[in-house]
Amino acid sequence: MLDRLMAVVETLFRLFPFPTRTGLRAIGNPGPDAPVLVTCNFDLTVRRVLRALQGLDCWLLVAPSRGINVWCSASGGMFNAHSVISVVKTSRIADLVGHRTLILPQLSATGIDVVRVERETGWRCEFGPVYAADIPGYLAGGLSKTADMRRVSFPLRDRLEMAVMWAGLLSAIVAIPVAIFDWRMLPGALAMIWGFSLFLFALFDQVSRYVPGPVGLVKTLILGLVGAAGVVAYGLLIEDWTTSSIAGWSLAILAVALILGFDLDGTSPLRAGATVAYYAERWPRILKLWALIGYDLEMPFTLEVDPERCTGCATCLEVCPKAVYALYRQDGRQKSRAVRFEDCCQCTACVKQCPERAILAEPQVKIFDRIGEAT
Repeated sequence: MLDRLMAVVETLFRLFPFPTRTGLRAIGNPGPDAPVLVTCNFDLTVRRVLRALQGLDCWLLVAPSRGINVWCSASGGMFNAHSVISVVKTSRIADLVGHRTLILPQLSATGIDVVRVERETGWRCEFGPVYAADIPGYLAGGLSKTADMRRVSFPLRDRLEMAVMWAGLLSAIVAIPVAIFDWRMLPGALAMIWGFSLFLFALFDQVSRYVPGPVGLVKTLILGLVGAAGVVAYGLLIEDWTTSSIAGWSLAILAVALILGFDLDGTSPLRAGATVAYYAERWPRILKLWALIGYDLEMPFTLEVDPERCTGCATCLEVCPKAVYALYRQDGRQKSRAVRFEDCCQCTACVKQCPERAILAEPQVKIFDRIGEAT
């Protein structure tokens, strides 16, 4: 019962860190040949990984990430090579297994310098699937990923989870002041928050496709204006509301739309960073605001594969969550190229993980310097 309650709380407030203990966990009855997986110490992630690993015999290393989920902590620099190195050494996993292979979450490729991990621990790193549910199939396939295992998606279940997260947070913020001001407004305020959130994420694909606007922030503000117009019509034509009531509810809807739209694209793995990238092109200083809260984001960039450097190792295919790359043959040798750059989510994983530095970004992005954490 307590586990279920914690899962609900962590889903409602997953924007906040929820750290769990780091270190080694034995799943089932693992032996010296059992696989060793690594994840972050965001409690909700660990719970889901443990659920996915039920019935398997393996080792799980929970690395420090300040209690933040894999993709956010890796992109923000909290889940990095030092995190993995520290948990490998302190857990003494090397004394328990005969192999030296770590299976990392694919979405950690933006932050973990696997060359440094191997150099300082002697452990080789493989990037497993995007989703924990695919780990059993990945292990059964001999650490081989299918195309579906490599790609991010945003199914209805995940979209509704995001809706619950935002609605729960906003409800907690407004409940007390609204109840103090006029408790009779509380049901309407909560209905507005939950209704807007559920509508926005349940119909995320349709909103992205059909609502005009270059990014999520603009689209949600347009929806907010439509909602405010509906309030005006309802208040004037049906309920005979006062001007102040109409203005108050209209501004409330616009405020909810602004908050939800601020990181709507970042909430979705399909459009991660689109809003920030769009406005950074116009006002580069906006990136400094993100740096203040711990996220050192890049300017929007384009990608090109240098065929002279590329060895066709397919690392870019393994780490790209949007299937941007494809292999081809040139002069009898396998090469890689970006064939769907329009789908790129600007995560930088391919640039950072390419062993030959064959993927060139313009403008340049920060990459691992192979000496320190990053240049």
